[in-house]
Amino acid sequence: MGAKLGGKASFSDINMTPLIDIVLVVLIIMMVSIPIKVEQLGVKLPAKVENPPPPDPNAEQLVVAMYEDDTIALNRTIMDKDRLFGEVTLRLRGMTNKTVFVDAAAKLNFGVVIDMVDHVKEAGAEKVSFAKLKPEGPTGATSVASGALPRGVRPGSPGVSAGADGGQWMTEKQAADAFEPIMGQVRGCYDLALTANPALASGRLLVSVDVGPQGQIMDYGIVSSTMAAPELDACILALVPNVRYAPLGEQHTARIHYPLLFSPG
Repeated sequence: MGAKLGGKASFSDINMTPLIDIVLVVLIIMMVSIPIKVEQLGVKLPAKVENPPPPDPNAEQLVVAMYEDDTIALNRTIMDKDRLFGEVTLRLRGMTNKTVFVDAAAKLNFGVVIDMVDHVKEAGAEKVSFAKLKPEGPTGATSVASGALPRGVRPGSPGVSAGADGGQWMTEKQAADAFEPIMGQVRGCYDLALTANPALASGRLLVSVDVGPQGQIMDYGIVSSTMAAPELDACILALVPNVRYAPLGEQHTARIHYPLLFSPG
C-alpha cells in the first residue's frame, strides 16, 4: 500500500510494530485469564492395619502333588484322579479362599499338568497356583487313600454366576441352603438307581438352575453327567422345581451350578 504525494508516486510500508504489540498484549491477557485445568490421578493406597489378625492355623491349604511316576496326591495322600476330584470338591465347599496349589515334578509333560489344572477347576477351584519347581520334585506322600469315597451323594460348592446385568445377587451359602431340603430325595434317587443296577460306578453330575427376580425358577437342566444312568438323571431333574429361592430383586437374575458326587462305596 502507499500514498501518492505531489506529482511523484512514492510508497512507504505500514509500520507493523504497534499492531504486533497490541496482538501480543491481548494474547497475554487471554492466557492469564483462562483457568488452568489440573488433572488429578486418584491413587488407592493399601489401608494401614494397626493390629493385623493372625493367620488361621486351622485354615486348610489344598496342594495337589504330581510325581514323575504319574501318581498324584492331595495333601500328601496318594489317590486316583476320581477320588482326588471328589476330595477337592468336598473340601472346597464352604471355604472362602478356593485356591488349589499344583506341585508338579519338573520332568512331567506340560499337557499333563494343564489337564490337572482343568480337573481341579472343574472340581470347584476358583484359582489354581503353581508351586515352585524343585529339583527333587514334590514333597513325598505319607499315606494312601483307601478306595473310593464312602457310599452316598455329596454336594459340592455351588457355582453362582453373575446375572445378566453383571450383578452378584446370590451368595454361595444362599444357593446351597436352598438346595439342601431336596438332598434327602436326591439320595433316594441314587439308592433306587443302585438297586436297579448294583454295578453303577461312582461319578458326578452338574445341575444348572436359572433364578428370576421373584425367586422363581426360569429354567433348569443337567449340564453334564458321568453316571451313564438316564433314570437317575431324570429322577433328580424332577426334584429341581421343588427348590425355593428368596426374591433377588427387580430385574435381577442368577444362574447356579450344583455339582453332585456319587459313590457306591
